[in-house]
Amino acid sequence: MTTLFLALLALAVLGWLVQRARRTPGPRTDPSEQIDRDVLEQAEEEVRGLGTFTTPETAEDELPDWGPGTPRP
Repeated sequence: MTTLFLALLALAVLGWLVQRARRTPGPRTDPSEQIDRDVLEQAEEEVRGLGTFTTPETAEDELPDWGPGTPRP
């Protein structure tokens, strides 16, 4: 009986989490803005060769800074 109760409780919690995730909005973007796929692909290519534990200081020579206020190359 206890096992059945725990299983039902786990299913209820899982259902609640899934429902909550569906209600959570994604990133808010202006629908009129288009994603520049070429720039996105270029940025993905730049970081693809880096290792998981590469620090920003280590990759500084390899990657240009595209942070806020920095012009794109």
